[in-house]
Amino acid sequence: MNLKKQEGITLTILVITILVILLIVGASVGTILSRQGLLKSAQEAQQSQQNAATKEEEKTNDLIDSVGSSGTGISAINLDESVNSPKLKEGMIPVKWQNGSWVVTDSSDENWYNYRGKQWANVILTDGLTVEGIIDVTTATMQEMKGKRVTSVGSMFVWIPRYAYKITQNYHKGGDSITGTVDICFLKEATNNPIKEGPVIVEYNAGTTQNYTSFPDGYVVHPAFQYEQSVTGIWVAKFEASHTECTTSENTGSENTNVTTKTLQVKPGVTSWRNIQIGTSYSVCLNYMPTLNSHLMKNTEWGAVAYLSQSVYGKNSEIWINNSGSYITGSAGNAATSSQNTGVDTNYTSEQGMQASSTGNVTGIYDMAGGAWEYTASYLENGYVKEPGTDGAISNNNRYTYGDVLIKGANKTKFNYAVASSDDATSNYGANKDKYGDSIYEVSSNSISNWDDSWNAEFSQFPSTQMPFMIRGGDYGSSSLAGPYAFNANSGEPATNCSFRPVLVVL
Repeated sequence: MNLKKQEGITLTILVITILVILLIVGASVGTILSRQGLLKSAQEAQQSQQNAATKEEEKTNDLIDSVGSSGTGISAINLDESVNSPKLKEGMIPVKWQNGSWVVTDSSDENWYNYRGKQWANVILTDGLTVEGIIDVTTATMQEMKGKRVTSVGSMFVWIPRYAYKITQNYHKGGDSITGTVDICFLKEATNNPIKEGPVIVEYNAGTTQNYTSFPDGYVVHPAFQYEQSVTGIWVAKFEASHTECTTSENTGSENTNVTTKTLQVKPGVTSWRNIQIGTSYSVCLNYMPTLNSHLMKNTEWGAVAYLSQSVYGKNSEIWINNSGSYITGSAGNAATSSQNTGVDTNYTSEQGMQASSTGNVTGIYDMAGGAWEYTASYLENGYVKEPGTDGAISNNNRYTYGDVLIKGANKTKFNYAVASSDDATSNYGANKDKYGDSIYEVSSNSISNWDDSWNAEFSQFPSTQMPFMIRGGDYGSSSLAGPYAFNANSGEPATNCSFRPVLVVL
């Protein structure tokens, strides 16, 4: 039925209704119709209703526009109902990939992201951001910038929305030709309830459970979405960290860099920040944007990216290695397991470059396989050791020499592992079988000297003794051993092949 017919029927019904009412109260039909009072009244009532609807629509549009540009941390109307709307604060500029460029948008744009289509939400911070036709992005309004092309990027972050998961294939298995399957159920706001109708969700406390043996029969809330309180999602650095002095020259990322005085950034096409000990990288991340709860990436947060990537919402296939011997962020080899410097493409937006992304397209997270090893805010709690020839106890030298500030840090900023009665890699690995969400025990079969017992035969060496810290992803020369399920032990000292990555939490 067309609109004109609908309006005619509505008006007729309204006329008849008024006639009946007036007849009941004794009015003459002839008098009413002769003066055209009834018809006029009905038309006026209909026009009033249309005017009210128009005003209401205008108010709704104004609300959407104001939320999208306010920068107050309020989430806009969720146009992609499959996930939680990304939470924004002032200085976080939503962008979308359009016609080969990043374009400024706002949170009301239904094309900003689409997780069902493997398009993850991206923001660019204002450090170094320039936009076509805008003199100063720090003073421009969102309305002024919306729809305009980004001419140079600032630090980039990607939204990982709150979800529960279950591993439906190859749980606690690893090695050659073994790849797992992860099912994802997105959760509503900060609850454990599915956004759409879905399975019963189980929440375990603090990333560990004695009942985990029943999994994968059910879904479990991913522990990455607990940051002293339940959160709707997290913002993960799109690339490995660099600092403002980094260029394409390899040494700019590793000379005199074990300091907190350099300025952190997250950008493509430059050397990653390396030769920095784990405690220093932890402090740099905490100081980066404290109002946005910036911190060094935890193993659980690494796992949240890895699992989402391994689902139908991510690439769902092997992430290609960044095999750039110069540690250029966002680079890709010409195959998933390319050897160092073979066929390197440093353009993360190219067809080859996007194969190194967690989505297989430009909206994902890079450098999860290769580049540099990445320190995470995770360590083995192997306590104190006796110094030979003394009665007193001293700290494990490496654990406290390189990571003292991390060890003393707030629980929300780290994810730790228990030490076994025998402090060796295999025993410690088994002692932490109840940990989950960190892409360690769930995605590997063992931790032994051959180092290739994770999914896709990636690194699988657990911390022990004087190697108490965890590094992830492999480096540019790791070839088939690199990837999002790779984990290795490290002393925590400055190393030219170790970098790190910050995470933001908007509360």
